[in-house]
Amino acid sequence: MKTAYPIFAGGLLLFAAAAFAADAGGVVAKGTGLPAALPSKQRVTKIGLNEWVAVAQKKGWLQEEFARQGATTEVVDIRAVGTPSVEAALFKRGDLHIAQRMAYPSLQHRANGFDLVVVWAGGNCNPRRATTIVLKRSSINSLDDLKDKSLGTNRMGCPYFATFEALKARHLELDSDLKKGDVRFVNVTGSPAVTTFLSGEIDALATHPAYYVIAPLYARGLVKEIAASVPDGEYVTGGGRALVLTLREYASQNPDLIQAYFRAYNRTRKWIVLENHYDEAAEIVADEYRVPKAVALYIIKDDSHIVLDAGQPSYDDEVNSLRHFLAWAVKNGDDFYSAKPLTDQQVNAFVDRRFFAGGEYYTDTTDRALGVTASSTLPHGEAVVAQNTRTN
Repeated sequence: MKTAYPIFAGGLLLFAAAAFAADAGGVVAKGTGLPAALPSKQRVTKIGLNEWVAVAQKKGWLQEEFARQGATTEVVDIRAVGTPSVEAALFKRGDLHIAQRMAYPSLQHRANGFDLVVVWAGGNCNPRRATTIVLKRSSINSLDDLKDKSLGTNRMGCPYFATFEALKARHLELDSDLKKGDVRFVNVTGSPAVTTFLSGEIDALATHPAYYVIAPLYARGLVKEIAASVPDGEYVTGGGRALVLTLREYASQNPDLIQAYFRAYNRTRKWIVLENHYDEAAEIVADEYRVPKAVALYIIKDDSHIVLDAGQPSYDDEVNSLRHFLAWAVKNGDDFYSAKPLTDQQVNAFVDRRFFAGGEYYTDTTDRALGVTASSTLPHGEAVVAQNTRTN
């Protein structure tokens, strides 16, 4: 079963509206204004929709792994959730139990006082996980060309930070609440961001190429990249890492269901990546997201992909990654984390050691868990996008 939470502002693109329509089974989209579901005796885990979850549900692997624990699943379409506070509200109401997010917005939960914990982390991401794009016809070809121009993105999203860091590497400053910079900042998110960008109201957009409302722009050759994240920078090694979140209380009461989630992840990732079923997986994602198959294939296979990372098993590595990222953000004027800094103790508590290597609930999701040996390699995406979309 899938539950949708359409929380977009006005100006939706048609394909984005279709993506949030009722599914083929006749499930009616629910708004977040509805009361939380009444509790039942059977455990029901509500899982945030992403590409691998869509595949696991279609193949029946998600249901199988949870059924072994006497539980059922509901997949919640949270793609329209624009801010961490809305997502946190879903967690608190019991409308969401497990979701994957990147570290930059995930840490905002902790900074805002929500008692969510990290139960899984991916390793360093590809620099193209977050990029800066302009229209193909634009005369802008580099970050240097953005001086006195406008850049749009979601202030609470990690593409903001990736471009913030990349601009600093070029000795350019982005507007912030602390001071005016060299580049004008426009806070816009989701489909309205795409509409604003395509209309020319902003000069550039910081985004995820593999985001389902952005990938069609790549597929249609409408954009060019002028920058990716700084290689080995703070976004790649910290803020852009994928994390899996749940409420601390849920983690303590249902560790077996979190393990079931990761067993389903291993089965799905092995089938897609190791056994090379990208084509069939793209068909499933295309049907779920209501996008062309070519777009779905781009989302899951391009090296900018957001899901399908191997797990990073070390608690210490993840804690140190988050600490280093936060220290850099505060030192370099990130206005959100400067206003709401986190202590090392808070970061330590944010990452739940029990679900990492050596912990009592650890589930191996490294490449090794899929049968990949040290002498072989497992592909983690390739350049699906046409090379003429890149300028650097």
